[in-house]
Amino acid sequence: MKLDMKGLLVLALIAGALVFFWLAPNDGLQAAPHLKTTTIDGESIDSADLKGKPYMVVFWATDCPGCVREIPHLNALYNDLNADGFRVIGVAMPHDELPLIQTMRQEKNMNYDIVFDEDGLLAKAYGGVKVTPTSFLVSPEGKISLHKMGMLEMDAMRQTIENMLKG
Repeated sequence: MKLDMKGLLVLALIAGALVFFWLAPNDGLQAAPHLKTTTIDGESIDSADLKGKPYMVVFWATDCPGCVREIPHLNALYNDLNADGFRVIGVAMPHDELPLIQTMRQEKNMNYDIVFDEDGLLAKAYGGVKVTPTSFLVSPEGKISLHKMGMLEMDAMRQTIENMLKG
């Protein structure tokens, strides 16, 4: 059997990929970026302090209809699971404005942490988030266990978080 150069190249690429994935020390989950920020209420958040419990980082905007529809569900999730250590951190996008964020928080009774990513550093740290809503569920071990663009499937999300809280 005679292999041409393209065939050899494809075979070499496949072999290289297999070796890489076989030898790479990885549990399949990427570590969450270090999150050190301040809420719009002036409270500090450091993800190093959040290890041991799951938390969710939700990138949103006041002009995003899907984000606004998701707020009551995030409120319920937070209200029901916060006593067990679960946190929701809403990150308002750089194109937003603080007065609009504060008004929406009050109107929608957003009782979870809200951060204004005015300089875009958090969006960049989480892979260059540009679409809202975009959510990241971080495991108690500090790994990103879910990355979702668009609205969440809340029943499945609740079950996943409850399982993480049970250990």
